[in-house]
Amino acid sequence: LEEAVRRAVKAVEERMEAERTAFQKHVETLQAALKDAEHMLDLLSRQNAHIKEQLRESELSRDRAAKVQHIEYVKNVVVKYLESNDPSVLPVLGTALHLSPDDLARVQRGQGAKRGAGWFG
Repeated sequence: LEEAVRRAVKAVEERMEAERTAFQKHVETLQAALKDAEHMLDLLSRQNAHIKEQLRESELSRDRAAKVQHIEYVKNVVVKYLESNDPSVLPVLGTALHLSPDDLARVQRGQGAKRGAGWFG
């Protein structure tokens, strides 16, 4: 009887050791997968930061280009007004310069006074 109990205990111990070994291998596999996932997360985080920086630079560049175009447009309107002294250009100039209605009225009054006075008073 004692021998049978020893064999049964030994069999249980061997199964437990085999399960422990299998679990240990499974833990090692999971640890390796976790390490790979953390590495991938790090790479993706850096790539995401790089893409965000490129997007920010692209938006700044686009904004600069739009401002340059707007400045060019305002310049052309001002030149047109100065060369023609045409009062119909004033609303366009007011829009381009974001003038308030009061500012535009002041400019129109000033231009009306200059036209009445002439160049030499």
